Amino acid sequence: MSLKRRGISEIISTIIIILIVSIAGTYLFAYSTTFIQTENDQYLRNNKLELGQTQERFTISSIWWSGTGNFLNMTIYNFGQNDIEVSDVYVNGIRVSSYSYGKDTLILTEELLQVGFTSPVAVIGGSEYKITVVSSRGVTEIIYWSA
Repeated sequence: MSLKRRGISEIISTIIIILIVSIAGTYLFAYSTTFIQTENDQYLRNNKLELGQTQERFTISSIWWSGTGNFLNMTIYNFGQNDIEVSDVYVNGIRVSSYSYGKDTLILTEELLQVGFTSPVAVIGGSEYKITVVSSRGVTEIIYWSA
């Protein structure tokens, strides 16, 4: 039996193992720190949105129609603690795509805003329509309106 074959010494193998464990630990620490920070940011973002939603209150105070065509003028009153923006309007569940004014305009607290739009549904005198207004925070207000 010949002793010409040699392995690595115990000191070098210990150093290699320590390096491998240190690198793996550093990677795990960096990954977990990033993951925890991302989860924390998402939690804070959700809480801020929920707080904004609970403080957001508005109502559709009136809807005006000239008696011809499909153009509607809607007045919204903000009586909540937060300023709001109208992000979407639905008529009988169909999203309005044509706005003349008022969409994405900031409504300060205790103020009115008019939103003018063309109804995606034909407006017929004597018919009832379900009009839904959605704010930028996702709060909805529904009114049943008779033409």
